[in-house]
Amino acid sequence: MNFTSLMVLLGIIFYYSWQASRDMSAENSSVWEHFKPSIKQYSGFRELLLFIIFLLLYKLSRGLAIGDEATAFANAQKVIEWEYQLGILYELPIQEYFLDKITLVKIINWIYIKLHIPTTIIFFVWLFYKKRKHYLFIRNGFLVANVITLFFFVGFPCAPPRMINEMAANPYAVFGGEVLSNLNLIGIQLGEGFIDTLNHISGINLYKGINSKLFNQFAAMPSMHFGNSLLIAFGVYLYAKNNLLRILVWIYPLFVLLVIVMTGNHFFLDAALGGIIVLFPYLMMVLLERIFPSWQVKFRGSESFVGN
Repeated sequence: MNFTSLMVLLGIIFYYSWQASRDMSAENSSVWEHFKPSIKQYSGFRELLLFIIFLLLYKLSRGLAIGDEATAFANAQKVIEWEYQLGILYELPIQEYFLDKITLVKIINWIYIKLHIPTTIIFFVWLFYKKRKHYLFIRNGFLVANVITLFFFVGFPCAPPRMINEMAANPYAVFGGEVLSNLNLIGIQLGEGFIDTLNHISGINLYKGINSKLFNQFAAMPSMHFGNSLLIAFGVYLYAKNNLLRILVWIYPLFVLLVIVMTGNHFFLDAALGGIIVLFPYLMMVLLERIFPSWQVKFRGSESFVGN
């Protein structure tokens, strides 16, 4: 969790607390009572605590799921080979196009590090207060999708493109160089490999210090940066009333796709799998609702919640 995310979380805690105090409508209450958090079922503050706990457990689980280097780079090579066979191996030329645009790259690096969690938080706040009847359905699918990703991190650890090079600043240069050599032997030419734009241009080192403890280095597959951005786009498209907003929101996942590729943090297939995983729980919930109608309350909440 970065500083920007923390500030957003603190701001929303304050907002939720204020909203809860309004709902209580307490007379002759103290200043504290007006801002006292509510932990009743489905309260905003309780939902926020759920997300904080989930985020902390998710970060911990990602750390525990770190695979060994050899397997992670072997899997990265497989992804490159699959993309080559599919004709979509264009990450390197896309990155190279932007490398001389230093200011733009710095901005995009900042966006990659800072905005992923805050935009997701804002989306769920909007759902909770403006589209209440859809909130639990979207929240439940989101949590399930992100749990599914942990199984991929364990079963298919994958090095990101930014590690596929022989640069001295890359602590995994030996593995990256081996991947490049293996690819050359089968006719896939990637030159000197990818650039870690975060490290080389913005000075953000994910391999050392606190950053190395916050990120699973071998969790490139799938990309939940893209998966969650796709969920946000679908949510706004389905539930927003403003038609212009419903169209423009699709720029967001496309922009996130550019960001994760240009920074060398994900392959196109990482994004594709992230999109599939984030939508899968909703398809399953709809199917289960049709088979077991009573489960609708489990997935979407009771009428008392929807009507709040």
